[in-house]
Amino acid sequence: MMNYNQKELEALAMIQPVQVNKENVNVDALIYRGHVLRSEYISNGIASLYNKVTGKFAKSRQIAAAKRSLYAMSDRELVDLGITRSEIDYAVEGRRGEKPAPSFWASFKEKLVRAQKARAGYAQLMAMDARQLADIGLVKGDIEAAVHGNTALLANDNLAQASNNNEHRHAV
Repeated sequence: MMNYNQKELEALAMIQPVQVNKENVNVDALIYRGHVLRSEYISNGIASLYNKVTGKFAKSRQIAAAKRSLYAMSDRELVDLGITRSEIDYAVEGRRGEKPAPSFWASFKEKLVRAQKARAGYAQLMAMDARQLADIGLVKGDIEAAVHGNTALLANDNLAQASNNNEHRHAV
């Protein structure tokens, strides 16, 4: 049997207001009601957890059965379904359009290749003189932004097309 202090008894009384005689309050009924509510809350939580676990278990069994049946098919039958053997896991799990996350080394290699290309492009643009850069619409200050694709950071705000038609020269 649990003992309740005055504050807990007042809290229990607020759960279900009762008509009070000035002389007697049925404390035992309030305590019993509190025990019932606590038991219901705990049993509902346990039932919810059980349902979630069993639901996930049942779903994983269905997914495994579907994968087994697809892996048992020939490549020709899989092509008729519109998938390849390597796409079975993604198709069954509903992730067909997604690509698997690249591994650490694959993403590292991709970043390294991108950095090497940027350095090579930077070196080629820096080797050009001002006239050659003007022909492609850049100035020396634009090279860093052009290499990294930040067109908003271009130093040259003259966005007009360069004119190479030599109209001022006439054949003699």
